[in-house]
Amino acid sequence: MTEWFFWGDKKFLDVYGNIYLRTNVEDWFNIVKTIAKEFVGDDYLDIGCGEGHTTKQILDRISKKYVCDLIEPDKKALEYAKKYLRFENNIGKSFVSSLKNFKSYKKYDTIFTSHTNYYWAENVNDYDEQLRKLLSLLKEDGKLLILTLPEDSHHYRIMLKDVYPRFVFAEYIINFYKKLGLNVEVKKFNMNMFVGDILNTNSTYELKNFYRFIHNTKKSPTSAEEKKFLQKIEQNIKNGYLNFKDELIIIKK
Repeated sequence: MTEWFFWGDKKFLDVYGNIYLRTNVEDWFNIVKTIAKEFVGDDYLDIGCGEGHTTKQILDRISKKYVCDLIEPDKKALEYAKKYLRFENNIGKSFVSSLKNFKSYKKYDTIFTSHTNYYWAENVNDYDEQLRKLLSLLKEDGKLLILTLPEDSHHYRIMLKDVYPRFVFAEYIINFYKKLGLNVEVKKFNMNMFVGDILNTNSTYELKNFYRFIHNTKKSPTSAEEKKFLQKIEQNIKNGYLNFKDELIIIKK
């Protein structure tokens, strides 16, 4: 499984927070509002809630009564999420668990996850198993909502090396569920991130931070890697922005 450095590392959390500030707010809230409109029923499961920020942004836009269970493998992140969400959102049970190890006590009307599918499995067979497991957690008339990146996302285009296997791309998930004969709908979004300042300043601090975020690593780039990374940004940037091109995959049985 690809290791995720965000939780439990204050220095890398600072990098993550800095990158989040680069995102186009209108793009992101368009995504959040669209996800919230897709929810059905009143029994929800958030897979990989982290510290609960995306969870809250979605649940705040659901006006009907609901209960939302949480899964998060990092205990500290989950504890923060529970405290963060408890006053304004109706949170049910919480589980310190990966998707693979999660043992459900019930099925759900809506299951959702935002950018966590990169960490579900080490190989394609295990990944397929997790995709099937999601279906087993879903009620017959429920919805599975997966927000992730397509192959042509600038996130992947500017990488110097393949950090994630191709089976985590949106296209793989879409084809997998279609082959099972399920109803699959895809909603495509712009997800712009401002990086113009990285090109217009002499400081390499922001470039190093951005490199670490894109490559999911604590290690800073070498001078040669910095130069090549900067070239890749220059090849893809438009009006100061890169477009990560989120896709919301909606699966129904």
